Amino acid sequence: MISKHKKYFSFFGILAATVDRKMQSFYCSIDSIISNNLPKIIKLLLSKVLKPIKLYSTNNI
Repeated sequence: MISKHKKYFSFFGILAATVDRKMQSFYCSIDSIISNNLPKIIKLLLSKVLKPIKLYSTNNI
């Protein structure tokens, strides 16, 4: 039997769906930026050679 009651969306349901969609879009854009730039950042960090600032302060006491 077909229900004759109309089902309406609640204001909270619409608000939650909108927020969820916006957050998903935000996360996708952040993921895209990170996945495109992370290899460049890693390559740059690996190419740097770290040196101590004060050469005389390394266990020569």
